[in-house]
Amino acid sequence: MHDNRMTTNDLNNLRHSCAHLLAAAVLELWPNAKRTIGPAIENGFYYDFDFGDSKISDADLPKIVSKMHELVKSWDQFESREVSLAQAQAEYPDNTDKLELINELKEQKLTLDKSGDYEDLCRGGHVDSPKNELKYFKLTHLAGAYWRGNEKNKMLTRIYGTIWPSKEELDSYLQQQEQAEERDNRKLGKELELYTISPSVGPGLILWLPNGTILRE
Repeated sequence: MHDNRMTTNDLNNLRHSCAHLLAAAVLELWPNAKRTIGPAIENGFYYDFDFGDSKISDADLPKIVSKMHELVKSWDQFESREVSLAQAQAEYPDNTDKLELINELKEQKLTLDKSGDYEDLCRGGHVDSPKNELKYFKLTHLAGAYWRGNEKNKMLTRIYGTIWPSKEELDSYLQQQEQAEERDNRKLGKELELYTISPSVGPGLILWLPNGTILRE
């Protein structure tokens, strides 16, 4: 699979496969963490976890990446098997989020996809040779995310990553992100003392400073 011939579907498969790899690494490092969902998204992927009482930060990302590179060496392919509702439920006995999803999908075909020693509930859409194709990735940041996007639900930890078919594409993407961050108006506004934002006034309302007033006028 080559970069310039890769279809959108190919890229989605690459990204979703890397989300599986991320989850496998997290469970190796934090065995008590609970998985929820890990989709492909534009330019990358994420996976949401319930870490319980454990706390992780951006400082843990290199450790997870290292574990991902270690695990993928034994990932020859993805194998899919169809399971019954009871079998799927038995895979996640203490994971209420996965069980919620399984119960919603009970009228559909349920499949578990496995590579290496890692298996997860999945509809499929993976690369053919994980150990050869899951190479050029980086975990970018953490964020909080409510389960199913509902603020009434518990807060999960979302780990974001990006993966590309080649090192050149990965480096190019990361460089673009760095340049975009450098041009971010919030960063420039603070560095150039153009304006400030006060929570007491409102997060969407800017207060012009002298330098910003000069520009504005």
